[in-house]
Amino acid sequence: MVSIPEQGRLDEVPLPRLLLDLHRAGYGGALTLSRNRTGKRFLLQEGWPVFAESNLASESLGVQLMDAGRLHRSDFNRATALMESSGCQEGAALLELGLLTPKELFVALKDQLRIRLLECFGWPHGEFILDPSGAPGTDAQPFRLDPLALVQSGLGTHWSGERMLGDLALHMERFAGPAKGFAGATARLSCDEAVQDVLAALDGSRTLWKATQTARSPLALAALWILDAVGAIAYADAPHPSGVADAETPARVEVQIRSEQPAPAAAVPAPERRPAVREANAPELDALCAEIADKHERLDELDHYDLLGVTRDAAGAEIRKAYLQAAKTYHPDALARLNLESELRKQANRVFAAIGKAHTVLGNVYGRREYDATLDTNSTDLDAERLGQAETLYRKAEILMQQGNFRGALEFLTPAVEIWPDECSYQSACGWALYKKMPSEPQAARAYLERAQRLDPEDATARFRLGVVLRDLGEPDTDSTRA
Repeated sequence: MVSIPEQGRLDEVPLPRLLLDLHRAGYGGALTLSRNRTGKRFLLQEGWPVFAESNLASESLGVQLMDAGRLHRSDFNRATALMESSGCQEGAALLELGLLTPKELFVALKDQLRIRLLECFGWPHGEFILDPSGAPGTDAQPFRLDPLALVQSGLGTHWSGERMLGDLALHMERFAGPAKGFAGATARLSCDEAVQDVLAALDGSRTLWKATQTARSPLALAALWILDAVGAIAYADAPHPSGVADAETPARVEVQIRSEQPAPAAAVPAPERRPAVREANAPELDALCAEIADKHERLDELDHYDLLGVTRDAAGAEIRKAYLQAAKTYHPDALARLNLESELRKQANRVFAAIGKAHTVLGNVYGRREYDATLDTNSTDLDAERLGQAETLYRKAEILMQQGNFRGALEFLTPAVEIWPDECSYQSACGWALYKKMPSEPQAARAYLERAQRLDPEDATARFRLGVVLRDLGEPDTDSTRA
């Protein structure tokens, strides 16, 4: 049984796992997410999200339609004026003015629900509250979003590969095959060629580690993470080429939402409970705490080999074994039951993230070769690694721009440009996102797009975008708009 508190922190119960557990429990009610001054309220019907409210002006329906290029700014202003004069809802105003058909409004509202939830996957921290009394009516059913497809998109866009691999680390050496519910779960995922390769690798004849090697895209790795999270993967200690009949097949998880009631006055105060956990194996726990603190303090000094505790000539299998052992030690799930202090948990998370990065580099033949070259030349600025980081940020931003979330895309494009300012496509995308978001920043967009054109005068996309921005600024361009 999985027990979920009525309220908690998203760094302790990550949003993807929370949504999947609520779905498996068939939860009906409200889910409120908050971070700083941002607040959102979602209604779930039998575990399926059906409605969303947000206090972000950038997530209003009109702004969403403008970001997607489906509504002109002047029409948006007309709808806003009608809302203010008549007190009607935004959707009703858009229908009244003939700017949307009923079918288009339905699609836009469902898309709004998806965008509002996906944005929360990128929160580094936040809180959640569950309220079963806020169950939606039956008329909300047509707006249902599939949680599996939603989580796959959110993981692929906002989570790093290291973070997903870290959650899978405890099963890496076991043989993975389909469990009960595998076919139904996979049918609900976005499935491209990379995802198909991952699914085909889960045949019971190879370890989970081998299966992860086929995940060539964030969506493919996200599919693997989801199948593990919902119990659709059966693990065994030996291969089963013709099936996984003898493997462990997890039963359907029952989720219980528990109320966090204050302890009565006579109860032992919470701070006094912590030593009881430490007394069981205090020397080992003290040693672990000291190890975490030491590695965290020396993070900037340790190279990838030091982080994994292997030598420069270590074989690939040894590197993998070291990473799996580190995951068992530093993974948040492994540390959660030890009742470590909050600051020490944060330090452990940073160390584990660095270990994951080290494994990603050293676990790849070409990445390791390039990294070794930097060590030999005493270089600390690995261009290949920096470019890979920038490209990852850019690809995530591309997905958000395709969804019409230009404001969210800027969170990835800005650091990508800072890492690699000489890449035309990064400059061009950053300029276009600045222009398309609400409120638009055409002058700032122009600077990025002009820089992109100087970097690559033959880039047709950058020239077209610059032409659009210049026209909006009242400066018709003759050269940049030519194909």
